[in-house]
Formats: sequence, C-alpha cells, structure tokens
Amino acid sequence: MGYAADAESREKLGHRLNRVIGQLQSLQKRVVAGGSDCVADIQQIKAANNALWKVAEAYLEIHLSECMRQKKPAAEIEKNLQSVIRATFTM
Repeated sequence: MGYAADAESREKLGHRLNRVIGQLQSLQKRVVAGGSDCVADIQQIKAANNALWKVAEAYLEIHLSECMRQKKPAAEIEKNLQSVIRATFTM
C-alpha cells in the first residue's frame, strides 16, 4: 500500500466518521426536541455504535499497515500491537 492508497484510506475513514457524527447529531436533535420514538432511538444508537466500531477497524488496518511499511523492529511492532489490542478491548 503506497502513500496514495494511505491518503485514500484516510479520506474514506474521514467519510465514515462524518456519517457517525451525522447519525449522532440526528439522534441528538430528536431527543432534545422530545417525543421521539424510544425503539427508533435505541436502533439509531446501535447503528452509530456499530459504525464507530467499523471506523476503529478501518483505522487499525491503516495503523498496522503503516507500522509494517516503516519496517520497525519486530519487538516495537509487537509492543504497539499489544497496546492497540488492549485499547480496543477496553473501550
């Protein structure tokens, strides 16, 4: 994966984040306005949560690709990977 592919991946990641932000802003407007449908709101929260996990997954792919491309020592990559795994599963 070259620099152009990384820039494209990061741009796609930005679009994903914008969609999540839009979902949350829509939810916020409905909740603040009152009278919103509880089930629909919970479904929207679940959708935003799932989308955010997809952002995390895509971000992790970019990060790991960059680590591998930089040809860091295996011990450093392993340490970084352990930190990422810990951060991912303690969200």
